[in-house]
Amino acid sequence: MQMTENEIKREVLEAKDQRKQIQIVADQNDCEPEVIKEILKELGVDLRSLKGEKKHIDHGTKHKPRKVPYKKPEIIPAPPVNAEKNPANAEEKSPLTELSERIECLMKEKAGIDDEINYLRTQLTKMVDLLAGRIAE
Repeated sequence: MQMTENEIKREVLEAKDQRKQIQIVADQNDCEPEVIKEILKELGVDLRSLKGEKKHIDHGTKHKPRKVPYKKPEIIPAPPVNAEKNPANAEEKSPLTELSERIECLMKEKAGIDDEINYLRTQLTKMVDLLAGRIAE
């Protein structure tokens, strides 16, 4: 070893490409890169955080991210508006026509509710009168 452990650490950590620098320092000291890595580990250097191109452990090839082709989003068609049971006979209605029909439908429902309220009021009045008559007796 021609360099001290602290010189090795400084050389690697100050390099622009720290991963390549490990090989360079190993060549300068006539040793394998694994020896330099062990020295760095002993000095508390986290080898996972080194700057530079990562290599696959198995193959020694440069790690390149996979490119995923752009997939155009699927456009889902809008469901037919007010399609009756037979969509072939369904006609497109304007929003104003739909709104007018909905208002008419709600008015009919309201009329039915009003009739039921009046019926229940009549029944309540009859019951009150019946009870009042029994209590008076």
